[in-house]
Amino acid sequence: MNEIWDEVYSSDQSFFGENASHFAEMSYNDFKKQGVKKLLELGCGQGRDTIFFASNDLDVHTLDSSIIAQENLHKKQREKNISIDLKHFDARQGIPFSNNFFDAIYAHMFFNMHFTDDELKFLFIECNRVTKNNGMLYFSVRSDKDAQYNTGKKIDTNIYEINGFQIRFFSKSQIKFFLSDQFEIKSVIEDYEEPASLYLVFSFKK
Repeated sequence: MNEIWDEVYSSDQSFFGENASHFAEMSYNDFKKQGVKKLLELGCGQGRDTIFFASNDLDVHTLDSSIIAQENLHKKQREKNISIDLKHFDARQGIPFSNNFFDAIYAHMFFNMHFTDDELKFLFIECNRVTKNNGMLYFSVRSDKDAQYNTGKKIDTNIYEINGFQIRFFSKSQIKFFLSDQFEIKSVIEDYEEPASLYLVFSFKK
């Protein structure tokens, strides 16, 4: 999985663009209202949302398994003279922070990677562990209404290989299933970010 992202990030310094995503802007508005200070971003990639958060006075920590992505973000961090705690780490091994460390966790299309059901359950348990009481978990996933859903080569349940990427798609019921023991869902909003149809999930630690 890392190899294809390293290749993508090596060939394009801003694969997803330079500007913050719509989801990041929505999330930031909530974070400020809720007094969020310490934020973890899972799967930060080249950091368009990371830089947005860090430039708006949040204490941002990141995890990404792509070395190239981290190198690119290190460079941008220095150029913009902002503080970001960058870690190269595969979240399948757990989240390398202590219990109740973060006010909120943010992940934009991170959970669409090729994770097994057990790996996803473990990741959400870890998200619960490292967030404070009533901590926030805001994430987006490719939805079962996406035009690419059920196309390409089927790898596993709801996982398809499309143009070299292995993508997991979610239904609303699957989102509820994975979060049910760990987080209470506040809302799930349908959104679109070219070329993906998304569910934006806003939840709080139980």
